[in-house]
This record gives sequence, C-alpha cells and structure tokens, in this order.
Amino acid sequence: MKAVSHLSGLLLAVTIMFPILANAAVKEEPWSEIEARTKFLRTKHYIEVVRVHSNVYKSARAKGGQDIPGPFPVHVVLPENYETDLNRRYGVVYLLGGKSGWDNGPELGGATYWSVWCKTPLVMDNLKSGNLTPASFQENVNDRELRMFNQWLRENPYDDIIAVSLWNPGGGATAQYEKYLIDEVIPFIDAHYRTVPDRRFRGIDGACAGAAQAIMISARRPDIFGYAGGQQTDLGSYPMVPDVWRSNVARIKKAGGIVYNINTNTKDGCNTYSNRGRLYELVEDMKAAGFPVTVNVFESCGHGYCAYRYPNGHQALYWFSRQFSNNMKALGINQNLTPVVKNTVADEDASKPKQASSGDKVKPFPALW
Repeated sequence: MKAVSHLSGLLLAVTIMFPILANAAVKEEPWSEIEARTKFLRTKHYIEVVRVHSNVYKSARAKGGQDIPGPFPVHVVLPENYETDLNRRYGVVYLLGGKSGWDNGPELGGATYWSVWCKTPLVMDNLKSGNLTPASFQENVNDRELRMFNQWLRENPYDDIIAVSLWNPGGGATAQYEKYLIDEVIPFIDAHYRTVPDRRFRGIDGACAGAAQAIMISARRPDIFGYAGGQQTDLGSYPMVPDVWRSNVARIKKAGGIVYNINTNTKDGCNTYSNRGRLYELVEDMKAAGFPVTVNVFESCGHGYCAYRYPNGHQALYWFSRQFSNNMKALGINQNLTPVVKNTVADEDASKPKQASSGDKVKPFPALW
C-alpha cells in the first residue's frame, strides 16, 4: 500500500514594524493542532505505508484504552528518485517517537509522529534543494544557524536516505520493543527496500523519550546500529540511560564503535547538556571512551514538535546522510551509477543487495578508529 507524499500587511514605519513582523512569523503550533493531522504533505519524498507482521506485538493498547490487533503501520519515507534510480542503495535511519506518539496509540500516533507531525519528508525536500531559507524552518532559526546549515550543504550536499517512522509503545516496554524493531521491522525493511544491510548504513534516532530509547537500544545492539542520535533526549524520565550505556561500552567497542549525534535547544526543558547535567556527563563519557560525538545546541524552539520539524530534524537527517555517504564512498558503493527504469520483478530482485551472513567479516568503519 502506498501513499504519495508531496506537501501584508501595511507597513506604516518599516524601521519600527519590521522586528515586530519578524517575531510574529515565528510560530510554535499547539500540540493538539499538530496531533490532529493525519494526511501526508505533498512532497517529493514519497511515503509508503506498510504493516509488518509481528509475533512480538499481536495487539496493543490504543488511545482511550481499547486493545487493537496488529500489525501496526510503519511509514517508510523514500528518496526522491527511489523509483527511477534503481541501482542505488541507501542507508536507513529508524526514528522513534516521543511520549505523545505513544499516548495517541499505535494507530493514531505511532508512525505518524515523524512522517506527518514532524514533517520529515518536507525536511528531506528542504535538504535536497541545497538551499535553506528562514521559511524552511517557519522562521525558527537564527542567522548564524541558517548560515551554518547552508555552509554544510554547499560543502557536502545532502545525499538521500531512507527514514523509517514506526510505532513505539513507551518506556516500560523497551526490551520488548527492541525485539520488535530488530527481529521484525529491520529484517522487513532490508528485505523489501534497497538498503545496505550492514551496521555502517543503519542508524537510530528519536525524540525526547524516543531519543533515550534509541541510545539504550543501540548500546545493547551495536551489531545492528553503527550510528545513534538523540533529539532533546529526556534523561529525567529515563535516568537509567547513562548506566545502560556504560555497561555496554565493551560490547560497543567490540562491534566496531558507534558514532553519536546529540542535539538539543536552549529553551528545551529536557536540556541537561547546557547546564552540565546528565546529558553533558553522558556525552563526556562517550568522548572519553573514544567514540566520536557531534553536539548541537540550537537557540530556537522549546521542547517538542517545533524542534524536531525544524533545527533538530534538519540537522539530524543531514548528519545521518553524511555518515552513510562517507561510508558509501569509502567502500565503493553507488559509484558511477546510471539511472535505469524497472521493467520486471526480476530487475528489482537483481538490484537487491544480499543480506550479509553471520560468517562475513565486517570491516571497521572507514576513518573511525
């Protein structure tokens, strides 16, 4: 099943009114309005809606308390030219929603969290255009940050990735959810899409509580994820995250390391980085263990959808894109490709990379260690 996703006032005194107008343009929409949206924007990046059969979650509690049967929707945001550039393979980032997604249930809030509420397809359109403007962020960006984003894009353009937005049941079921994600969702994505089924081309990120879970899951399964991020990571509700991470450092090193991307906002109530709290301490521990960590603290947006749709979301998707692109180049993947038009099912099968077996040797990250 496929859903196509595509998304003056009178100036009496310019010198006096301009600052007022500029401030008025900045808008953090109410969560209730955002969560009422169910339709995809019209963007160049398509969304496919799939339902992954699950033995882990045969049913789940939805909003209002009713128990509904699975399987639950998974939204796969595809690259702009996915249906024409059929020899190209892509890295994948799995996006875990925050608590408001869980509260709205697996049907209403799950996969919709990133694909609709956080406008991930539009963010990908913006990045692919190579030129961001204040309107790209609905004015929720300052001049310095905007220059930074556009400098990044000029020096290293955004390369498309696959983004997967899926239901997340909440904090009390992280171990069960980990099994669902790793044993059921990821094999499905690797079997049905042109991924590179290797940890060097697989990342996990999340919003708020989902960010905390992303760090824990990647720490416990570094054989699956080579890259992990956190957007406005909630370590207040999840104080166990640093201990989970520290207890798995040896495992992470044995797997080849994880590269981390952490971003937050000065106005974020969960920002424990700027005040040298739990998040700052975790980042310092990551660095001390020898793992590369990127940290960005943005000045716009409080905690919530504004950040994920604008500064945090753009930075995170761009960051994952660059990691995957660097590894593609180092390993000679997607080099000198000529776009082709698919004619048969056999063409699709031939373009699908084989799943690496457990006996295959995994090369270390290029330029990591």
